[in-house]
Formats: sequence, structure tokens, C-alpha cells
Amino acid sequence: MNNILTLQNIRKIYHTNSGEIEAVKDISFSIKQGEFVSIIGPSGCGKSTILSILSGLEKESGGNIACENCSIGYMLQTDALFPWLTILDNAILGLKIKKQDTEENVRYVRSLLKTYGLEDFEKKYPNELSGGMKQRVALIRTLALKPDILLLDEPFSALDYQSRLAVSDDVFQIIKKEKKTAIMVTHDLSEAISMSSRVIVLSKRPCTVKHIYDIKLSTNANPIENRKAKEFASYYDLLWKDLDVNV
Repeated sequence: MNNILTLQNIRKIYHTNSGEIEAVKDISFSIKQGEFVSIIGPSGCGKSTILSILSGLEKESGGNIACENCSIGYMLQTDALFPWLTILDNAILGLKIKKQDTEENVRYVRSLLKTYGLEDFEKKYPNELSGGMKQRVALIRTLALKPDILLLDEPFSALDYQSRLAVSDDVFQIIKKEKKTAIMVTHDLSEAISMSSRVIVLSKRPCTVKHIYDIKLSTNANPIENRKAKEFASYYDLLWKDLDVNV
């Protein structure tokens, strides 16, 4: 399977009044079509900076990114829904901003809302939805622009543990059903192992790639079931040791 995205020797340096701060030192990896890849690393190591560079929110200081003829959608840490807009209006907001809210595209969004259990909430407002439902709306808003690659930045961090499990399962199923490629930043090792085909481990700042692990679970199912796989604990121990976190 061909690579849809390749990063080569990416660097990021921030210039401040007190001097230069190197956030990303040397990052190289490739992503294949249809993969779900997680990025983990110590707090503040530069994980989210990499997503910001990939999304175009920030410019790399060096290196090359090859992503030919592919578009990128970015799902933020919070659902970021506007409370004064209906669920449908929130879901098509990106289309409106880009002036792509054609009848066909709006119909596509409504079909996503229907498919993923939100049809009856089109005219409701965010405060009438559960946290998990809001995350589904946020994902549908991202999918509305039909991106080739989805960037997920700690997408479940605002949820309680039980909701987090359920919503991670929902999001995983939606991404797989819609045949999207995904890159997720997370600090939750269980989340990374249960959702990903590969896990990229970064060093402390300025970050480099320490290791890339292929995740092969005998269950090969949804995230909740994958946590029951016999290999799960071994992967968890491996990643935890590799992070080398001093508490």
C-alpha cells in the first residue's frame, strides 16, 4: 500500500525574546492509506506541534512534507461547538466557511448525522447533547469537508473514563467505516494500543522519533474488545518503558 503522507527531518524552532526554543528536532515517518496511527510522548515534547505543522497552522523550520493531492481535517481537543448554532449548523460550519455548503454537501452531512444516530438532534443545540454526542458532531463537522487524512489531537481528553471508552469506540468505527486515514495524538497508552495499527513514540523535547511499533492484536476488533487481547499488556509495558517517564 502506498504512503499517503511522508515527513522527512521535520524541525520546529520558536523564536522568543530570550532566544530560540527547539520544539521538534528531527521527525521522520510515513503514513499509509487507511492507517490509524497514534503519536505518544512525554508531556510538552511537541506532539501537538507536529499536528499543527501538518494542518498548516504552523510552518516547519526545516525538513520536507510530502502529501500529494490529499486534504487534511483537524479535530481539536474540545468539540468546539458553537452553543447558539443548531447541531446541523455546527456540522456544516466548515462547509460554510469554505463556501462549499452546496445542496449535495449538506445532504452528505445530514446522511452522516443519520448514520451515526444524530438525525433526531439536527435542530437541537449543543447543551442538549451528551459529551459523547458532541464529539460525534465534531467528527462529522471534520468529515464534512471530505478530508483524506484526519488529525485528532487528544480527542477524548475532556470526557470521563466511561464516556471516553464509548466515544473512542464510536470515533474508531466511524473513521474505519468512512475509510479515512487518521493520526491521533494521545497521552493514553491504552487508547493508542487499542485503536492503532502503529504507535510512534517521541522523545522528550526537542522531540525525535524513538521507536515506531507495529500493533498486532489477535482480537483485531473495536477498541473496547482490543483491550482484552492477550498481547495488550505486553504492548502497554513496552510503551511505558519506552516513554521513560519520571514521576
